[in-house]
Amino acid sequence: MKALSNVHKVIVAIICLSLAHAGSAQSYLGQTTKQVNLREGPGTDYQVLRSLPQGSQLFVVVDQTENDFYPVVDIGSNVEGYVHRSFVKLIRILEENREGVFTPTGKTSSNLAELEIYNRTELILTLKMDEQTYTFRPHERTTLKVQPRRYSYRASAPGVLPDFGSETIDSGTAYSWEFYIVTR
Repeated sequence: MKALSNVHKVIVAIICLSLAHAGSAQSYLGQTTKQVNLREGPGTDYQVLRSLPQGSQLFVVVDQTENDFYPVVDIGSNVEGYVHRSFVKLIRILEENREGVFTPTGKTSSNLAELEIYNRTELILTLKMDEQTYTFRPHERTTLKVQPRRYSYRASAPGVLPDFGSETIDSGTAYSWEFYIVTR
């Protein structure tokens, strides 16, 4: 077999790296590099939700861009939007919670799953399960009825680094979850 030239080796390496990266979206703690607009969508034609000062901390939902815009959550305000990638410095990789957050507590009387959520903080909690977003007032306790399946979730509050991961919710099962803040 003929040896690969250096150019061919570089091309093969780039293709392998691209394929490896394509399936491995990653979340990051990021920071704005200058004052920027947090936009409703991935482009300058979308409404500006707020102006973020230089140094604002961001939860970069995924390191894959759309129209060169990252999907982000402004950690200070807990507002979700988009920032152009040229104004974001990726600080460190954030690992998803592989342990899950919902604790089974028993059975339900239907095929739906029931999630009892308790916001044990003084902050407004946002829970995003796939594309559905729920908001909870401080110290609110609520039960949600959801379809059984695997969900990607993200729990966030102003000034708090989000907790995120994925979890399977089983049919006819009741779960509980208390949102609280751990300081380090």
